[in-house]
Amino acid sequence: MTTRDDMVYSLRLLDVVPGDVLLVHSALSAIGRVAGGAEAVVDALLEAVGPGGTLAMSTLTGWSTPFDPDRTPSAVGAVSEAFRRRPGVLRSRHPVHSVAAAGARAAEVVRGHEACATGCGEGTPYETLVRLGGKVLLIGVDMDRNTMMHTLEEMARARYLLRLSIPAPTYLPDAPGGSFTLRRFPPGHRDFLSLTPRLREEGALLEGRLGNAVAKVLDLPRFVSVGLAALAEDPEAFLCRNPRCAFCTWARAAAAGGPADLAPYRGRGCADPTCEICRVEGNVRDG
Repeated sequence: MTTRDDMVYSLRLLDVVPGDVLLVHSALSAIGRVAGGAEAVVDALLEAVGPGGTLAMSTLTGWSTPFDPDRTPSAVGAVSEAFRRRPGVLRSRHPVHSVAAAGARAAEVVRGHEACATGCGEGTPYETLVRLGGKVLLIGVDMDRNTMMHTLEEMARARYLLRLSIPAPTYLPDAPGGSFTLRRFPPGHRDFLSLTPRLREEGALLEGRLGNAVAKVLDLPRFVSVGLAALAEDPEAFLCRNPRCAFCTWARAAAAGGPADLAPYRGRGCADPTCEICRVEGNVRDG
């Protein structure tokens, strides 16, 4: 059984200290049995950053129904949902890539997300966390669950990012046609795990344990420096080379400026109307 005190001790070993600005992605089940469950994890994280620090979590959602910042639950785990529901926690108003935050810089982190041109790029909470010299903590999840990878793609203006029309969020009742346009939307599979060895080599990554979970802490300014260098060397660095991967196959053609080959997407029997792969034919490249 992992307790709150156990988790605070582990967070200190991972160099999470009072005053930190910390973005967390987590899988509660990976930690094992936790006394107090998701609420205890939130308590430990808040204690670790202290009253002068700031705790933030992505509270990502789907795009098939109108987003309500006060009611739409987080789709990325029990800990993020417990945090979102806690009194005093603020949530940014973006219909897919919202962020919840509490602490000294919370209002600054979430401010104005609904007015940003994209979900993860310039002016968004993700860019603000970089500017504030923050850290990312991954608990039981890997780099493919790190929303900051999309921030890197936006900073590098990856050519395979898309434009997607979704139902307008509830705070935009007069949106034209009842729709909202996502710019530089990051769908589909990517080989984000390939960046991990480079982050280790550059000293941008600290690894340890929190309960039974593998935990990784990223220094955000160094993470951005390493990630942008990788994309400058190879703009397709985050695309996998599996010929059966529909999105990465399409994205390589898009990155090269060639015509979109939609053949890999057809005949897959997918019945999910919100699947970004199946809807690619109606999407527009926005990189």
